[in-house]
Amino acid sequence: MASNSAVALAPAAAPAPISVWDQLAERASQGDYRPTLRQDLTWARMKTRHGQPNIMLADRPRKYLRLSPRDDQITQLMDGSRRVSDLVVEYFRRFGSFGFRQVTDLVTLLRGAGFLTDPPRDIYRDLGERLNPSPPVRQRRWVEGSGLRMKFPVRGIDGLVTRYHDAVGRFVYTPLFLWSGAVIATFGLLTFIRLLILGRDPFAPIAGSGLLAIVVLVIAYYAVILVHESAHALTCKHYGRMVPKGGFMLYYMMPAFYVDVTDAWLEPWRHRIMIFWAGPFSGFILAGASALGASAFGTGLIGTVLFKLAVAAYLMNLLNMMPLLLWDGYWILEQWLEIPDLRQKALTFIKGPLWSQLWSRKRLTGRETFFAVFGLLSAGYSLGSIFLAYLYWRRRLGPIISPLWLTPGFIGKVVAVGLVGAIGVPLGIRYGRRLWGYRTAVMNAPAAARKALFTIRMSDRLRLLEGLAFLKSLPQKSLERLAATAKVREIPAGAMVVRQGDRGDEFFIIAGGQAAVLVRDQNEDRVVGEMTVGDFFGERALLKSGVREGTVKAQTPLKLLVFQSKAFWNELVGPVAWESRVRGALEERDRLRALPMFADTGSRQLDLLAVKLQVRNFAPGEVIVRQGDPGDAFYIVRDGSLEVLVRKERSRRRVRTLETGDFFGEIALLSDVPRTATVQGLVAGSVWRLEPQDFRDLLGRYLDLEGQIAGVAASRLPHGHSMGGAN
Repeated sequence: MASNSAVALAPAAAPAPISVWDQLAERASQGDYRPTLRQDLTWARMKTRHGQPNIMLADRPRKYLRLSPRDDQITQLMDGSRRVSDLVVEYFRRFGSFGFRQVTDLVTLLRGAGFLTDPPRDIYRDLGERLNPSPPVRQRRWVEGSGLRMKFPVRGIDGLVTRYHDAVGRFVYTPLFLWSGAVIATFGLLTFIRLLILGRDPFAPIAGSGLLAIVVLVIAYYAVILVHESAHALTCKHYGRMVPKGGFMLYYMMPAFYVDVTDAWLEPWRHRIMIFWAGPFSGFILAGASALGASAFGTGLIGTVLFKLAVAAYLMNLLNMMPLLLWDGYWILEQWLEIPDLRQKALTFIKGPLWSQLWSRKRLTGRETFFAVFGLLSAGYSLGSIFLAYLYWRRRLGPIISPLWLTPGFIGKVVAVGLVGAIGVPLGIRYGRRLWGYRTAVMNAPAAARKALFTIRMSDRLRLLEGLAFLKSLPQKSLERLAATAKVREIPAGAMVVRQGDRGDEFFIIAGGQAAVLVRDQNEDRVVGEMTVGDFFGERALLKSGVREGTVKAQTPLKLLVFQSKAFWNELVGPVAWESRVRGALEERDRLRALPMFADTGSRQLDLLAVKLQVRNFAPGEVIVRQGDPGDAFYIVRDGSLEVLVRKERSRRRVRTLETGDFFGEIALLSDVPRTATVQGLVAGSVWRLEPQDFRDLLGRYLDLEGQIAGVAASRLPHGHSMGGAN
């Protein structure tokens, strides 16, 4: 009895310790990563002009992301309680397809943008910095942007704009003021036209001085810009949004002020258009009032000054309403057409796709025709603007600097040199650096070409081939011989690699660049997917010379490894078993592609999935899962049919019949719970079986939380009036 008592009272054996390698594997498992969305982000859920969802997520005022409705739903689930694998399963539950790439791209984008609680970190860069510390680089906060859009920002102006709005906003945004302004703008424009017809000279001297007249015109120009930008800021603040910074800028070398109203992206489209329109509207009111005053005061001093103010205001509005540069007219047009990044898309189209389509005599769609016209006009206008800016500075500075330089004494020359240095030196340095960069790029072109060729040699070819799951069992020597048969083909951006409906016998692996997969629907090519390094296409050609089911178009310059179908199989003809395995894996992946649940799954994920799935045959009456048993796998009907039986008390009844493509046991991917029904064979066939750990391993094979997301981010990051801000 004592012995039994002693045994009963003995402490339980301590659980086996988890090894450091197991802990490391668990922490490094990307499928087990638990994204947690920051709680201080701002959501804005709106409708476009055509009633489509427009969802914005912002880390104000730093970054703004545009999300799709599906992204919105999945992002709201990122509270730290769900792993990435759980989010993929939830995507499947809600939308009926395994959105591997959709979920992982979203997680990668949010983490790279700093929207998750754990900020992104480049450990290789940090390690390199520890090993080889670089000298500190001084951050120059007084200048931003590129040479064509050089900004000198003043930060922290939101409070000032708020007080300004509180002081004048209650008057400016009343119906009386707005309608009165419209009347003044209309009659003022008619009066200005009449004064021009009567011969009023915009450059008429003041007090007998032509130089003073030009100085007054320049001052009037800056006064108009200041009013213009103030109107943008006031209207943005009127809708409750922030204006974090503003300042002076050189836009295509033209002087300007700007305000940052990017926060307007959190407003509906009507409000955004009103914010963009506020600047030109204020300019028309100011110009109209000045023209009426100039008519009333005649050609005296006050009348001449007012007429020059009207000239500057109308000139400013003429430039701003031009939609070919990133000015107000462009942003209004972009919002109205609802084509994000309109200018960039048009310029990209005329750089490559336009000429390839004209060369192949392919008829342009209406959208492509618009892109072609808009892109060509924008490119021409951009170059013309640089020339006009040069004429502007020459005409404006010449009459000022020449008299100063010719004035006797030392002070005049110092002032003249100072004016040239203040404007010419910064521009000269910036454009000199750009020209030097172009020279360096040209000089390094041969070395870059040799380096590019080196990356496509045997080591990279083998790496790409080893990444194909259906070649997993192929011996290394066979892989090397197969790599040697590949041809390298370079495709320019915008060109078609294969076309839907064509026949082909080539297989492709992407060694560099990015491509889009398009399917023609109702005479319009619709993008259904994207491919990048390591992805492949044309696999049907390895099985038989079939018709291409889609068009593959190069989004960036592509480098491809190309295999002829005959050469590919010749390398496998000796080991017949391997050839049959490859054919079997490809055919299995082809079966998966046809299922609706994998419609959103890319080629690479399908390839990996085909390897993970186990095929199990069943006979009529054979039980696959039994009600009450633990749930340990997920099943998809491959062929044949099954019946779902539910037992209640002592009776069983059929509640459903499962056919090809149907699935069951999906709860097992999330948790180990008892089966709620029995599934047994009805017509002999087979099922695919996927275990939960295989599912998470699948995620870990291709999910790259630190990967390149530029392509994804570019499609989701909105741009706009400073928002880029130019005027």
